[in-house]
Amino acid sequence: MPVFSSGQTVRQAPGTWQALGSTDLIFAAGGGIMAHPAGPAAGVAALRDAWEAAVGGVPLADHARTRPALAQALEAYKG
Repeated sequence: MPVFSSGQTVRQAPGTWQALGSTDLIFAAGGGIMAHPAGPAAGVAALRDAWEAAVGGVPLADHARTRPALAQALEAYKG
């Protein structure tokens, strides 16, 4: 099982999905959760939203229009 860590945020979900085509992985996004501007619960929600978008083939920015936690994470984790 692949394990991804170190610098993982919502922004890596689409590329990881595209490369693997599977959600059978460990995505260890400590900073991507804990550093969310609205707190850890929003960080978890944002990651779930990002993976939902990736698997569904929806651009993160489009999905974030109706998902505030994801929108905040995209703003916070630029670059």
